[in-house]
Amino acid sequence: MEHVITLADFDTYPDFPVEGILFYDIAPILADPERFRAACDDLMPADAAVDLVVGVDARGFIFAPVVAQALNVGMSMVRKKGKMPGDLLEADATIEYGASELVLNPNGVAGKRVLVIDDVLATGGTARAVADMLHRAGAASVQFSFLMEIEALPGRERLAGYDVHACVSV
Repeated sequence: MEHVITLADFDTYPDFPVEGILFYDIAPILADPERFRAACDDLMPADAAVDLVVGVDARGFIFAPVVAQALNVGMSMVRKKGKMPGDLLEADATIEYGASELVLNPNGVAGKRVLVIDDVLATGGTARAVADMLHRAGAASVQFSFLMEIEALPGRERLAGYDVHACVSV
């Protein structure tokens, strides 16, 4: 029987990493090969018109290479500043419990249809910063796939105009 990712596949931790945040842990998904495969399958684009998969630091890195392999396309990474060398594009992202400086190596992005994979869509700050960097790098199009979307936060609103998929919404 094929497994579909649901809220029950996550462990939750209240007040982590700061008070008021309910953290959804993906460890149970990663620990079970059926759940992990289901998550990767659920993250696949509805339409296979993708030339490059981009994983977002850090949990997007777990799923992006598997999806890229399944699509037979390359993969790139968006990292936190200071984690990657070279001539990089930079963007600031405001997230639900702080801020982050992100970087992207623009090589190989121009003209590509890009699928961005991350674990959670919350405020949309990270995703919006990633989209902006990808457009500056010359991406032909950008779409997003998240393991989870927190509907009470404005993530989807900040990504208006983009194709956004979430495996689970809470």
